[in-house]
This record gives sequence, C-alpha cells and structure tokens, in this order.
Amino acid sequence: MAQQSSTIVVSRGRFGSPAGRVLEQVRGRGLATRDELAGPTCLSARTVARTVASLLEGGLLRERPDRARAGSIGRPGTPVEIDPTLYVTVGVHVGTRLLTVAVGDPAGRVVDSRTTDKLPADPLDLDWVGSRLVEMLRTLPGRRPLVAGMVAPWRDIGLDQHATGAALREALGLEVTTSEHIAAVAAAEYIHRRHGTAGITTYLYVRNTTGFAVARESGGEAEVSRAARLTHFPTRADVPCSCGRTGCLEASTSDHAVAVRAHAAGLVDEPVVEALYEAAGAGVPAARELLVERARLLGETAALVRDMIDPDRMILVGQAFTDFPGVLDEVVAAFAGTTTLPPLDLSFTRFGAGIQALAACTVALAPVYDDPFAVLPTPFRPAHSHAL
Repeated sequence: MAQQSSTIVVSRGRFGSPAGRVLEQVRGRGLATRDELAGPTCLSARTVARTVASLLEGGLLRERPDRARAGSIGRPGTPVEIDPTLYVTVGVHVGTRLLTVAVGDPAGRVVDSRTTDKLPADPLDLDWVGSRLVEMLRTLPGRRPLVAGMVAPWRDIGLDQHATGAALREALGLEVTTSEHIAAVAAAEYIHRRHGTAGITTYLYVRNTTGFAVARESGGEAEVSRAARLTHFPTRADVPCSCGRTGCLEASTSDHAVAVRAHAAGLVDEPVVEALYEAAGAGVPAARELLVERARLLGETAALVRDMIDPDRMILVGQAFTDFPGVLDEVVAAFAGTTTLPPLDLSFTRFGAGIQALAACTVALAPVYDDPFAVLPTPFRPAHSHAL
C-alpha cells in the first residue's frame, strides 16, 4: 500500500525492531563488527549475532573480512556493511518545474537518476518514470527494486498525495512511501550528516519552493517534523507576488523568479537561472548584483527563521544556495547582521543538484529501516526472521 508521511522518523533508537536498529547502526557507521553493535542498539550480543546472520542471509548486509582489524578472530570481529549489490530503492521527485526518477542503494546513496523539465500544471507522467526506471535498471544487472518513495510540494503542483502515491504503487508494483518535499529534503540531509546532530537542527530550503523543517534528536531517537512553507513570508523586496502583495519570499528569491527578472532586464536570452549564473560568472555586473541581492534576502530570512526556532544548528539547502557559491559570503553576512541571537555558524548542503533524488530515495527507505524483513521479497526472507 502507499504510505503517507508527515513526520519522518529518521532514527528510532532503542524502540525500533532489532533488525532495523542493527541496519541503522551499520548505515550510520559505514562498517561495524557485531561486538560494536550491541551497545548502541541496546541488544544482547546473542540477538545481534542472530540478527546480523539474518540480514546477511536476506542480502541487506555483507561481510568484509578484508577490513577486519589486525588480530581479530572469528565472525564477531568481522565487519559488516550495507550490501549495495542486490537491492535498489526507487525515488520519484515531482517538483514545480522538474520531474526526477532515481535509484538508490539500501544505504541511501543515489546510484543513478534521470530528470526532465515540466510545467507546474503538467500532469504526472508515470509512463516517463517507468521508461527511465527500466533504462537505469538495465545498467544495473542483478539489482531488484525493493521499495519506492515519492516526494513533492503537493499543494504547489495540485496533486493529491495519497492518490498519487497509490498510482505510483500501481505502476511499479512496489510499496510506496510519500512525503512532503521540504521534510524529505531535511531527512536526507540529517541521515547523511548524522554525526554532531544532537538537539535541534533547522533546515531552510530554497529553489523554486521555499520552506523549512526541524529535526529533533534525543536519546538516540530522531524525527523530522514541523515543516513549514515560506511562500509568502515577507521580505523587504519590492517584487510583486501573484497574491497581490509585494516582497513575498518565493516571488523574490526562487530560481524561476530571479530568472524571469533577469530576462525582463535583458541580462539573459531566456528565463532560465543557469543563464543568469553564466552571465554573473562571466562578469556581467547587473547579473551578479541580482544574485547578491537574492543572497542577502535569503540570509536575512534564515536569521528570522533561526530567531523563531532557536535551533542548535542551521543548514541551508537547495540550488538557490549551491548553484552559484560566489555569493554565499553575502548570505552569511546578511544572516549575521540580522539575527538577534548569539553568533551561529551556518552550514550549507553538501549535495547540490542531487538533493531532490537523494530525498526521494531516502523516503523510500523508511519501511526498510522500520522492519527490514517485512519488505524483503518472500524467497529472500530468512526462514528464522520471525524469531528476532
């Protein structure tokens, strides 16, 4: 069935299934021995050993004897890692202007992706999704699709989250988990950053959609929730918005909005943001100033969001930040000059243009890390997994 997710659980700590806890710890560490897994999973050594054996049998883990520490003897000292060779996840991201389909491995890494342009009102082209997925799987012989995830700014594109997820499930024949776009982006960032994320982390996302989400971690448990849209968040800009007001954040800072303004000003031949970046990089003063002004608005907005939430850290995500790094200093300066709280170092996403595919593949993995054996194909489910 298609599952909807408003709050994304990114770490269940000691309350998840034994197999889910083991798998999550291995993913977070990259490589772990059975001995190293007992403490953080709150499981006995015997349960860890039995669980690891079942995950090896099911094809979600593999042993790495070549990475064993010198002097270690036997299987307890043999490291295991997520096995990327048998299963893939399918991620579909429906944006306001782009449609992306991706395949990822069970560790959450994107293996391949395809993207096509679309207009905000275009119907979802599931035939294109299916065709691109077949193309990618042909380059990955032996990989089996396990689960799927679908991410979108549902209200912006006029799609029903439940019905669209059900349609994708029907098309692919896979369990589908759906999520709101900004919460999914924050979850992807959190999972792949993981270390040093205790407390509260706020993620501000800007591309053609704007908003923020909050991740809270305590006692080994973590979830992403409190996602909020910032479409009409007021700024000091004088750019008119379709709502009738001026200065709304999305109308002033989204990729599409600044590209349209650049085209209207004669700075680029077509209203695409990549042309604006090229002009600014080539030294066109007015093109760079347009991006500098956007950077300052984004820095000021980040500061206001920070002051409302008062998080332990703040991470800025989306191509509005990553695709023209030459103005990031302006973002930082505007943030520092606006926030009323003590100084806080901003962080920027490490994933750039790949964040949409990564978010969709991350959402797809939710049922895998909730109960791994429940989603394995029947012939691959370990015969003794019920005893775990």
